[in-house]
Amino acid sequence: MQYSVPQFISIEDKIVGPLTGKQTLWLLAGGGILFVAQLTCDMGLFIFIAVPTIVISLAFAFYKPQGRPLSDYFKAALQYFTSPHVYIWKREIFRPEIKRAIKKTKKELPQKVVSKNRLKELAWILDTRTALNNNR
Repeated sequence: MQYSVPQFISIEDKIVGPLTGKQTLWLLAGGGILFVAQLTCDMGLFIFIAVPTIVISLAFAFYKPQGRPLSDYFKAALQYFTSPHVYIWKREIFRPEIKRAIKKTKKELPQKVVSKNRLKELAWILDTRTALNNNR
């Protein structure tokens, strides 16, 4: 028994002419803000409000950086800035006996010194093995 697999599932349906539902809502929201601003403000303030409103509503409706809608990036940024951040790698040790033990073990470890000749030799080995493996 064969089943038809849907294709083009990432393409949104066109609701109003060539516009999708989200695009239509963004443009209607921008138009609503402009309508209210025109009724309540004088011409200078209206232009001051209208220009950013038009740019933002058009950007949210049509601009898709890296193939994703701008609203996805806005939601991710909002979630990032409103959620708490836990940095585990900045953990402090408060017990003094543990700090002393860590300092003691750091002092006991031998320090390895690598000369420039040894570094050149290791780089040459890595380069030649990589070249040999790529040729096979």
